[in-house]
Amino acid sequence: MHHPRLLYLLTLTTCFFTSIQPASASDGVLNLLVENDVFVNTDRHYTSGVMLNYVSNIDEGPKRLRAMGIRFPGIEPNDKMHVALSTGHEIYTPTDILATELLEEDRPYAGYVYLAAGFTTENPDEIETWRLSLGLVGPGARAEIIQNALHRKIGSDEALGWDNQLKNEFVLSVAYEKKWLRLARSGTFGKYLQVDLLPHVSASVGTPLTYLGAGGMVRFGQGLDHDYGPPRVRPSLPVSQYYDRIRGPSWYFFAGIDGRFIAHNLFLDGNNFRRSHSVDRRYWVGDLQAGVVWNNSKFRVAYSYIYRSREYKNQEENDLFGSLSISAHF
Repeated sequence: MHHPRLLYLLTLTTCFFTSIQPASASDGVLNLLVENDVFVNTDRHYTSGVMLNYVSNIDEGPKRLRAMGIRFPGIEPNDKMHVALSTGHEIYTPTDILATELLEEDRPYAGYVYLAAGFTTENPDEIETWRLSLGLVGPGARAEIIQNALHRKIGSDEALGWDNQLKNEFVLSVAYEKKWLRLARSGTFGKYLQVDLLPHVSASVGTPLTYLGAGGMVRFGQGLDHDYGPPRVRPSLPVSQYYDRIRGPSWYFFAGIDGRFIAHNLFLDGNNFRRSHSVDRRYWVGDLQAGVVWNNSKFRVAYSYIYRSREYKNQEENDLFGSLSISAHF
């Protein structure tokens, strides 16, 4: 990782965001995403993720990038463009949250708070996303306070081992996703029903996560032209924060798979620059995801159920968690 180059990219991206204007005031989408294992009645590992996104449609975005001297592979001047700003918070715990001692064979406690900026370009054949994230892992993320306050509210046990969490460390990453649109589209299910297959590849390089991924999603229902899957906290299936308005209500069911080769995971490998708790990470991790999306002219609501394979060698069970997102045009 060459941090000066990434900071230069962050500066360029910020300058680009401040120099462009939305196509119209009504083109913005605000999305709140909550991922939690409470949806499936568990309390371990990746136990909470909350993300707030604002996404705006940008007129002639690729042309403006080129005018600023910024070029990304595969982005054409006539592509549609959406720009996203995000903030999020994640919590990771071991399986036994009642133990106060260090559980050497179980994953570390960790909190993560971050800001992210990115953009997506779209044409009839494919959609590509670039995203730059800057965050803080450690006590500064206030994960202990947030988790235990929530647990007291809902009557759950407090997590007692936060004294063993990863230490404070700033982290930086760049992520890329590419999805091929409408590889297979059929009208055999009637006039108002559609089906499509959306294969994808993804990659991330950075101090929190470095991985390569690939997979696909199948969708069945109505209004498939208006979005490309519900939002998710990365790493996950590449999906969409932005969605087009639709006159009447529409819905679809979806199922997908994503496999990743993990070269680095700070939340398992421990701090990059300080001694900390760590476990033996598995190199291959897979997600199975299924759910439903409903939207109308103003709102989109989506729920996903995620099954994640074991992430470290002494992990006794695979992980399950739910993801709920609410989006609104304004």
